[in-house]
Amino acid sequence: MSDLFFRKTVDKSTPKLHEACCSGKHFKEVIIAVNRAGAEKVKYLEITLEEVIISSVNLNGNGSVEGGFPTETIRLNYGRMKMTYTQQKRTDGQGGGQVVGGWDGIANKVYA
Repeated sequence: MSDLFFRKTVDKSTPKLHEACCSGKHFKEVIIAVNRAGAEKVKYLEITLEEVIISSVNLNGNGSVEGGFPTETIRLNYGRMKMTYTQQKRTDGQGGGQVVGGWDGIANKVYA
């Protein structure tokens, strides 16, 4: 398993994320939800991480990306991960069945 990383626009959480990275703060659980764009924000992916630290925060000052705003890349190191994918119906875009999978890197076994 490798770090999970994501990029976001710099905002009011930036200083605290940087502080947590530098101090090695431990988070018991982090949940990341990915929603479908549009009027109804149907959540189609949920990633639950356990035993988490922020392993790096990189500030990116490229004004040509994300509408000219600075961005940051956050890397999360974790012990366990569970992902839940909700299928979307083609007819109306609403949620369908779910597929769940995960891995416990601490015990080196399936975790779901």
